[in-house]
Amino acid sequence: MTHAIRAKWAAALVLTAGLGTAIACTPSAPDPTPPAPDVVLHPVDAPLRPPLTEDALRQAEAEMQQRIQSDLDLLGLGKIGSVGSPISSELVAYRQTWAETDPDVAPFLGTWVKEWDMLPHYFMTVFPSEVPGRVCLVRYSKQETATVPFEVYDTPLEFSVAQVAEGQLLASNTQSARSLLRQVTVSNYDSEFLATVEPTGNMQVYASQRPPAIAPTWPAALMEQFRAAGCRE
Repeated sequence: MTHAIRAKWAAALVLTAGLGTAIACTPSAPDPTPPAPDVVLHPVDAPLRPPLTEDALRQAEAEMQQRIQSDLDLLGLGKIGSVGSPISSELVAYRQTWAETDPDVAPFLGTWVKEWDMLPHYFMTVFPSEVPGRVCLVRYSKQETATVPFEVYDTPLEFSVAQVAEGQLLASNTQSARSLLRQVTVSNYDSEFLATVEPTGNMQVYASQRPPAIAPTWPAALMEQFRAAGCRE
């Protein structure tokens, strides 16, 4: 082998070794950010919120009344187009049927929404259960992105169960009470409102819309826990 050929082979070996080292030391691309879950499942046996005290309940009732009146004032000024929706006759009939077997839970049943003002909008469906005194909650909200104006997204569906006893609805992630159910005359129709108190202490006010219904797009994981908890449509 001539000196020139030996030199070419030596250069090739050095280059190959260098490339091999470079390839070995090149860090792999970081894993992509995992997608947000499409459902949040609270265990059926998760600890429930403690009942609201008499003072806390009175405070919540007063805040609910103030929230509703504020929206009615905005409606009267033409600042918003509506507040709540007319009480559904189908929902009334649905509750009457369930009241025959579980009267304590019947007033809370239904699809509840808060979408008559600016975003975010909130949605909660309260289903009955085969277990007496239990209801099943599916909640989510529509939010506006922080980066793109007017771009809206849905938060993950959130499933939990609640017990209804002594006039209070207690779940692991929210709570309410019979005294936080109100029927109010809005313009030329009657609307029904329900307030929930969140673990943060914040209140959310919803209006009833229709009987509870399962959406065909709900993920299998949610439906599996839904059935395991004895939830009914």
